Amino acid sequence: MSTEHVPAGSIVVGIDGSVPSDAALNWAAQEATLSRRPLVIAHAAPFPAASGSAWLGSMGIDPALVHEQLRTESRTLLDTATERIAAAHPDLVVHTSMRLADPRQALLDLSAEAHLVVVGSRGLGPMRSFLLGSVSLALSKQSACPVVVVRDRAQAPMPGGVLVALEDGDTGVLELAFEVASNRSLPLTVLHCFWDVVKVSQGAVDVADDEPGLETERQLLASAVASLREKYPHVPVHLQLTRGFVDARLIAASAKADLIVVGHQPKPFLDEVVYGSVAPVIVEHATCSVAVVPQVEGIHTDVTAH
Repeated sequence: MSTEHVPAGSIVVGIDGSVPSDAALNWAAQEATLSRRPLVIAHAAPFPAASGSAWLGSMGIDPALVHEQLRTESRTLLDTATERIAAAHPDLVVHTSMRLADPRQALLDLSAEAHLVVVGSRGLGPMRSFLLGSVSLALSKQSACPVVVVRDRAQAPMPGGVLVALEDGDTGVLELAFEVASNRSLPLTVLHCFWDVVKVSQGAVDVADDEPGLETERQLLASAVASLREKYPHVPVHLQLTRGFVDARLIAASAKADLIVVGHQPKPFLDEVVYGSVAPVIVEHATCSVAVVPQVEGIHTDVTAH
């Protein structure tokens, strides 16, 4: 079923026919099935601007024919993806969305009503991503709903699981982590990273579960997850303390995780360039999939409503 609007609460996945987008499609279809949500398979192909159309005309190429070819190729891509997902998940409600537009803007528009937006990771590297822009980075910084950037790995990690960094003042990050762990029957590790200049300078970043003198930090963790533990009693939860910078600790831990969940508060462009932000760094460098939950007043982070 083709749609111009996303059914509220659906899971949107952006595809382009590449291997990374195939991995994103598989992840999104499984998550939609497990969470009993509709799936929207979206594809956007940028069409030349007016100046580009004029150039095509000057070369003897009919822009209308180019437009029609793009639409035909896009429809074929969406039909093929829909048939594959329907065969694997016959009970899943699937919609499609096709636009001739910048893929980043198309998915940002769809994120306004979606529960999740899912995309693949191409691993462009920091310089190419800065110069060219990547769909995954653009979405992780600006999406109105949580974004999952799927990184496909040849071999699944062991023991695997969901890893979430404790965020101050926002339960949406923890809620999404618990939800995905519950849907996929995965263990959940809730990480609280704090700074200890003496210990860090000595290389002691890991914290043993029985290390003394950290009762306040442990109580902070326990209080943060108490209500969600009651809501998801079957999710195995490990509370972990660590020292150092949260981005470095999460990237190091990503080798043994299925998914990392972090929050992101959008900043003006220059602030983003000068000061950086944890979430885009994790998206760029983590070796597992990453979910980024927006933390902006007025943007929904309630990921529990069905």
